[in-house]
Amino acid sequence: MPKLSIAILCGGKSSRLGKDKTRIKVDGTPLYKVIWKKLEGKANEIFLQVNPEDDYDLPTRPDLLPERGPLGAIYSALTHASNEWLFISACDLPNLDPRIIDELSANLGEAGKTPDAVIPRWDNGYYEPLVALYRTSLKRDMRNALRGGTRKITNFLSRVDMVREISVDRLISEGSISSHCFFNVNNPEDLKELNST
Repeated sequence: MPKLSIAILCGGKSSRLGKDKTRIKVDGTPLYKVIWKKLEGKANEIFLQVNPEDDYDLPTRPDLLPERGPLGAIYSALTHASNEWLFISACDLPNLDPRIIDELSANLGEAGKTPDAVIPRWDNGYYEPLVALYRTSLKRDMRNALRGGTRKITNFLSRVDMVREISVDRLISEGSISSHCFFNVNNPEDLKELNST
């Protein structure tokens, strides 16, 4: 497995939930720490990607282009990362299965050409770009896309030379990752579901 950096994105506004989702407690532990504990053994560098004004008790890196959404946060994390590859995780995935890193990393050298990104994709066409591997060399193109007004991650990825897609449905059916790996907390209903499990 190549040396990885890991960035946990914590800069969202949580507007649908109405409160800072990173601090929601799961069994008494804030969500950002739940994700951190799941991932910290998977890389030699891990940090929270945050709004510059936010204060956390774990290593953080500030957003370099504030108010640019998740794509801006990914760009910032790519810029801060010290390794060739960066694993991105959203902060609102209480059931994140850390084995997803191994599954994505196993596809970096397949089929001759090294990809620029490895993205989980459901069979219905839906992508999971916030649980994915990105080559840090993408940062220049990403910065240019952001300056050109691009905000959607999938719009940016559609212009990337080599994106390797990994079937989420296959990984789940094989038992390689948990079926709840991508459950995220976006609204009060999701929070109720989390607390009922």
